[in-house]
Amino acid sequence: MSVQEERKHVDKATIEVERKIKGVDVYWTKYVWNRQLPLVLVISNYPSSKTLLQDDLTTMLIKNEIVEIEDYGGVIIANLFTRPVQVINEKTLGEAFPADGMDELIKVVGEVEKVIIAIGSLATRYQVATDRMKLFVNQVQKAEITIDKFYDLVNGQHKPVHPLAIRNEHWILVKWDKERQKELILDE
Repeated sequence: MSVQEERKHVDKATIEVERKIKGVDVYWTKYVWNRQLPLVLVISNYPSSKTLLQDDLTTMLIKNEIVEIEDYGGVIIANLFTRPVQVINEKTLGEAFPADGMDELIKVVGEVEKVIIAIGSLATRYQVATDRMKLFVNQVQKAEITIDKFYDLVNGQHKPVHPLAIRNEHWILVKWDKERQKELILDE
């Protein structure tokens, strides 16, 4: 019995990378590898100071997971805060976004099929992050975007997590329902 030998070949892929920036603010970064498939948006905390061609660990983890899902032709990575943050506290987070940051976030929500919230416990530890998340949900409602496309990234105990917290695990996504939305609504 002979073993059939595989031929050598070269695999190729093209990934288009776009980033919307203004000064130090990184509104979002989009990676597209198949225009025939829909996009997914992953919202994390704040960008790193990497360049367009450099990826931080969070970005690598997000891209790798979305590629593995195979339902999407690309991912948009956006953040609650648009400026890199070195020391996390109420003051630095309070200064980590411009006035138009939320508008840009809502615009990209309209471009995608699914939105994954991957901020971990940031919104439970810092009031400015809680307020920012509530503002996001409020703006989603005002834009009349259905919550059917929203999911939380959670761990095995169903607690919201950041991609770094589960770097060696496949993602578990929990779809938002009316109760989850109510928890996050901004009191007016």
